[in-house]
Amino acid sequence: MNKFNISFITLLLFILSQFFKSLYRIDLHLLEYINHERIKPLDSFLIFITNTSYYIAFAIPTILLIYAFIKNRGKLKRQCYLLLSSLIINSLIIYIIKRVVNRQRPFEVDSFIEKLTSAGSPSFPSGHTGDVFLIATALTLLFSKQRWWLLVVWIWAFIVAYSRLALGVHYPSDVVASMIISSSIAIGVNSFFRSRNFLNVDAIS
Repeated sequence: MNKFNISFITLLLFILSQFFKSLYRIDLHLLEYINHERIKPLDSFLIFITNTSYYIAFAIPTILLIYAFIKNRGKLKRQCYLLLSSLIINSLIIYIIKRVVNRQRPFEVDSFIEKLTSAGSPSFPSGHTGDVFLIATALTLLFSKQRWWLLVVWIWAFIVAYSRLALGVHYPSDVVASMIISSSIAIGVNSFFRSRNFLNVDAIS
C-alpha cells in the first residue's frame, strides 16, 4: 500500500470519526433539551406510562387470546399467536443488539441529564419503545378496520417513546432505532405468516 492510499484512508477515517462525533453531540444536546424542557407536572404520568408499557404490550395479545378461546374464534387465536410471536422475536433481537452495541445510558456519561426512572440494560436500542411500536404496527396490520382504538394504541406508543427521553434514560437515536427495528420486525413476521396462509383473512371484524 503506497503513501497516497494510507493518507487517503487516514483522512477518511478522521472525517468519519468527526461525523459520528457530531451526530453524538446532536443526539446528546437534543436529549438534554427534551429532558430539561419537559412539562414537569407530568413526570408521575410519564413514569407510570413507561413503567407499565412492557406489561401492557404483552397483556394486549394475551387478553385477546383469552377472549378468542372464550368465544371460540379460531382466526383471532391465530392473530394472537402472530402477535405473541412477533413480541418474542422482537424482544430477542433488541436484547442481542443491546449486548452487542453495549452503549452507556445518557445519565451515565452526562451528569446534566436528570434520570427519573429505573434503567439497567445497555441503552441502544430502547426496549420499551420497541415493545410498543411492535404492538402498534402489528395491530395495525392485523386489525386495519378498527381505526378508533388503533389511534389510541399509536398515541400510547408515541407517549412511551417520548417518556424514555423526557425521563432521561435513552438518547433520541435509541428511540428512533427501536421504532424502525420493531416496526420492521412486525411487518416481516406478518408477511411471513401471510405468505403461508396462516391467517386466511386480512382482519377480524
